[in-house]
Amino acid sequence: MKKNKIIIFVVFLLVVTTVSAQTTKKEIFSEIYRTGSNYFAYPGPRQQKLTPPPGGYEPFYIFHYARHGSRYMSNNKYYENAINMLDSAKCVGLLSEKGEEVLEKLRIGYADAWHRDGDLTALGARQHREIAHRMFDRFPNLLSQPLHVDAKSSTSRRCMLSMFNFCMEMQSLNPSLDIAMDASKHDMNFVVENLGLKPESTPENDALWKHASEMFEQAHDSRRLMSVLLTDPAKVAPTFGGRELMETLYNVAEDLQNVPELGISLIDIFTKDELFDMWQGYNASWLIDTGIVPGSAPYYHVLDEVVDSMVAITDKIIHEDTPTMVLRFSHDSSVLPLAYILGLKETSGATADLRNLYKRTSIDKIIPMAANIQMVFYRKQGNSDILVKFLLNENETTLPALKSKIAPYYLWSDVRQYLKKPRQ
Repeated sequence: MKKNKIIIFVVFLLVVTTVSAQTTKKEIFSEIYRTGSNYFAYPGPRQQKLTPPPGGYEPFYIFHYARHGSRYMSNNKYYENAINMLDSAKCVGLLSEKGEEVLEKLRIGYADAWHRDGDLTALGARQHREIAHRMFDRFPNLLSQPLHVDAKSSTSRRCMLSMFNFCMEMQSLNPSLDIAMDASKHDMNFVVENLGLKPESTPENDALWKHASEMFEQAHDSRRLMSVLLTDPAKVAPTFGGRELMETLYNVAEDLQNVPELGISLIDIFTKDELFDMWQGYNASWLIDTGIVPGSAPYYHVLDEVVDSMVAITDKIIHEDTPTMVLRFSHDSSVLPLAYILGLKETSGATADLRNLYKRTSIDKIIPMAANIQMVFYRKQGNSDILVKFLLNENETTLPALKSKIAPYYLWSDVRQYLKKPRQ
């Protein structure tokens, strides 16, 4: 009887673990800004207490790969197009009271975003300082030492400033750190994706994109929204692009979460179902473009050189036996394929059934603003086995493709062998 109870309990745990890894519509509705996909502002870690390492093991090296923090939209055309369209409707007396409110908020947002296309926001800077502070608190024995910090970023301003904020927070916590920061084209192939490695498309890939495009267009049914913003949508229908305006306002509304100091929001102009449907289209597009959806072209190969560099650096640090921290600051288009190549559970189990893809894999859990992958390495005196633990957005995660009796800890030799295998 006792044995049966144990079996039932184990099965229950497996079911709970599987369900918790999935994304549900209810879950999205409860945190509606997740519909922003890669616009989603960094939520901070859910996990407050980490699993302690096996007895005697201590951290000696951290490899931290991050996306820049919250940013302004990379192109202010969304603000400009929306303002121009609503202003035109206002000029002919067809803008509703709600439309007037939206137009005013757009002007406030645009004034703040002017000439800041793609720049790091104040929130983005805080995110990296807070991540650095939590890292120090979690691994004080390692990070209190006078160790060397090798920090490199993309040449993008938002990445360089993210690196600066992270490193300055670390320096304030431990003035003895030897921090070397750099952002040069010389190193870009080892920091960001190399588009020269992007594979050709395939008929299967093209079919997936066609399906995703159909989903995307169906999600942008603007009739309800236009009836809210305009007093008489029929009068402007021949010259007013409702579908274009809907997509434009979605981008502005979702990005406003990254400038909370403005105190304005446009998320309420959409229904939760509209946001959910648009999010599904963006989610599918990202996962197809990265090569995570079965049948899609393996775009993740653009990170091959970054992964090879990571393995080489790790081998060197292990050989030299010198406490070190390596920091890389990149983009969402690099973090997502890296998470997939590493085999993190959050990128596993994708399906070509695009309508249900979000249940298996959702990018808001992987690449929000300031997304990060931490690889923490451990060693034990008198033992040659090196252990490594993976954290995604500061939460412990696992690698389904590898077995480990001590998960979330893995033998580096197993991980290294997995990463050195030819990628399909």
